[in-house]
Amino acid sequence: LIVGISSFYVQIQIETGNACGCLIPIPIFIPFLASVGLFIGALVYYFFTPRLEGKKIDKNVILRVFDSDEKSMINFLLESKGEATQSRMVNGTGLSKVKVFRVLERLSKKGIVQKEPYGKTNAITLNESLLDLFK
Repeated sequence: LIVGISSFYVQIQIETGNACGCLIPIPIFIPFLASVGLFIGALVYYFFTPRLEGKKIDKNVILRVFDSDEKSMINFLLESKGEATQSRMVNGTGLSKVKVFRVLERLSKKGIVQKEPYGKTNAITLNESLLDLFK
């Protein structure tokens, strides 16, 4: 706003012939004001924007979205650093093979896990972005 008003004032002075470029040459005056305005705007932005680095994400808040079976499977994958076989998940979660299969199908459709064949079982991988979120 200040730069705009100053530029308008200088333009009027140039058109009426009252502009004296003795102290500050006119071609330097307008870029100088623009630089000052940019600097002040950058300072205001820096001091008044909220910082996101300090905020911690509570794992339990995100896990509340899932039902208890999905929650136990995701917790097992988080403890296994994001990777496990389906047979290890059956042994580790205490759920039946059918229940683990059905829960993994639901999580796979939601894009939370990826299933890949691994011998006679499947290798289960937790979504990268979700894994990074819980680190």
